[in-house]
Amino acid sequence: MTSNNPLDIMDDEEFDWEAAAREIDVVCEMASDAQGKGKQQTGLKKECRTPQFEEDDENPTFVHHIDAEAAKTWIYPVNVPLRDYQFDITQSALFSNTLVALPTGLGKTLIAAVVMYNYFRWFPQGKIVFAAPSRPLVMQQIEACHNIVGIPQEWTVDMTGQLSPPKRAQFWKTKRVFFVTPQVLEKDIHSGTCLVKYLVCLVIDEAHRAMGNYAYCEAVRELMAVPVQLRILALTATPGSKQQTVQAVIDNLHISRLEYRSETDHDVMSYVHNRKIELIQVVMGPEAVEINNKFMEAIRPIVARLTNIGVIQNRDYRTLSPCQLLEIRESFRQRLRQDLSHVNCEDVEGYFGVLITLYYIHKLLSSHGIRPAYEMLERKLKQGYTSYVHYILS
Repeated sequence: MTSNNPLDIMDDEEFDWEAAAREIDVVCEMASDAQGKGKQQTGLKKECRTPQFEEDDENPTFVHHIDAEAAKTWIYPVNVPLRDYQFDITQSALFSNTLVALPTGLGKTLIAAVVMYNYFRWFPQGKIVFAAPSRPLVMQQIEACHNIVGIPQEWTVDMTGQLSPPKRAQFWKTKRVFFVTPQVLEKDIHSGTCLVKYLVCLVIDEAHRAMGNYAYCEAVRELMAVPVQLRILALTATPGSKQQTVQAVIDNLHISRLEYRSETDHDVMSYVHNRKIELIQVVMGPEAVEINNKFMEAIRPIVARLTNIGVIQNRDYRTLSPCQLLEIRESFRQRLRQDLSHVNCEDVEGYFGVLITLYYIHKLLSSHGIRPAYEMLERKLKQGYTSYVHYILS
């Protein structure tokens, strides 16, 4: 159930989350023996098995030092009201690479904080990373780690792209808990400044973004290529409703367990409250508008070529999206042997590749601003994308 779609987040109410969860449970080894029968809130420590990682004999990995005494227990905070679903999900996430799909406001932050704290205890030399694409999410998690579970502030650091690479390299050596953007994590892994062999836990917020060549995917791929023994916890409120989309996230992040709750599940219903959503539309600034116009000028002739050969049917290039292009490309592949046999397949595939990338950068520009769009464009240029675009347009 894999997917190559970088932005396949569509509305499809027919997706069966329960069936997906059951399927993953059958395929993957569960940490069932770690689940205790009692859940008393009195006392902090819960008995559990020693955390373990699988190791590939052909690719030996760095062995983390475990505090054997600390690893006999795991700690859950008593300074917050106990919710059974949070406790159960936390327990799963400690021992399996877990995708947590939980509606907004139901406590993903607490789950992440507890998992991070216990790995902080278990591995005295280990490093823990929390990655999120926006500052509010990062600040929310920092507060939870400091105030709810008590991770010492002297061991934590908030690193963004505004910090110079040499400064970040120094922090990777001296700190243990890192709050970063996906782009910073990917860059520091790629450059070698991130001490990857010491990573024991990686928490990925907004995990539904882990599609295609997004920074989350690149970072995890590089970590697995080392290879690194670490626990991965992925969090999302909007995982996508198509089964292939969810499976792509699971594959990209090496997930072995899915923990899904909807607002109608019996164990969360009592914590769901009525919400009022106010949509605030923000107008693009003049610089972003100018850049956007240049993108549209680059996109227009490629769409025109695909329209002229009958691959795209009377579509306004200003309204296309990456998802729509992927659907059109799939339709083209199915029609190729029938009424489009005269078309040069390699050229058309090249047009689609360029268009999908350009529209993706355009989407980053319109929804996240100039910097994320610039960083993606810069990454493509470093990959030799310029000559490829010139070839396509020639």
